[in-house]
Amino acid sequence: MAQDLSTPATGELASDVEAVTLAHVPGFSPTQAQITPLTGGGFNRSYLVRTSVGRFVVRFSPEPDAWLASDRNVERVLHGLAAAAGLAPAIVYADPADRWLITEFVEGIAWDDASFERPECLAMLGDTLRALHAIAPPEAGRFDLLQALDHYAQRLQQAGSPLSEDYLEQAAVAWRLCGAPDRPVAVLHHDLHGSNLIECPSGRLVLIDWECAVVNDPLLDVACALSYFPSARAHADVLLERSGLGQVTERQLAASVWLFDLHMWLWYRERRTRRDPTPAELGAEARRAQALGAGIPGSL
Repeated sequence: MAQDLSTPATGELASDVEAVTLAHVPGFSPTQAQITPLTGGGFNRSYLVRTSVGRFVVRFSPEPDAWLASDRNVERVLHGLAAAAGLAPAIVYADPADRWLITEFVEGIAWDDASFERPECLAMLGDTLRALHAIAPPEAGRFDLLQALDHYAQRLQQAGSPLSEDYLEQAAVAWRLCGAPDRPVAVLHHDLHGSNLIECPSGRLVLIDWECAVVNDPLLDVACALSYFPSARAHADVLLERSGLGQVTERQLAASVWLFDLHMWLWYRERRTRRDPTPAELGAEARRAQALGAGIPGSL
């Protein structure tokens, strides 16, 4: 969430969010607050709000749009647990109707592609994931990946874009191959893009944007990072060891990455039946399709 804040604007948020939203921002005054749009995110709109009390982020969401979630109660619960552990920004206020969320602003620098090429950065991410996965997982957010993939297939069928049944069969095989049934579930961030990783001046790594958070196999968080940033695979052993998953084999990791790629590919495909994709989304969908084409690594 490190942004160029050199040109703050006042009142820009009011056109998107009711006045009641701003009333929940600590210290907000219409005549004194500075409001700056934050870049990033193709669906939600986020703003930095500076008041006499501090800096806060207001995220406006027209509707849930992640992983087939019906509401954001899971996000609020899991984000809250991570914030209590010092791994996420504190939630200031969450709209009960899920239209907006106010959090504290995190000072720091968002990671870029090069960050995932450096072993020291992956070690830091691994330490953060170890702490996250050590949180006692609640019942909220328990996520059945195979069931979710089946739901995507049903929606695609209804939209006239059917999915080959082979993918669901391979997903069941990959789930067993990755060893997920034998590992305790954990709280996952599940969207470890560099823009969601903020390195603070103190050296602490904070995870933002918990919209995709779930309770599931902890290896999926590692698979997420490697799926988003293939260059990190050269130092996957560092990430696994520091995250407490050093016992995972190459075959298990490859199967987990394949599953995550499948999940992302179906998410893009299903989303495309509801709204026009951006060029970046089309490119990401094509990359996942290419990664899936050779089948599950090590399944033979």
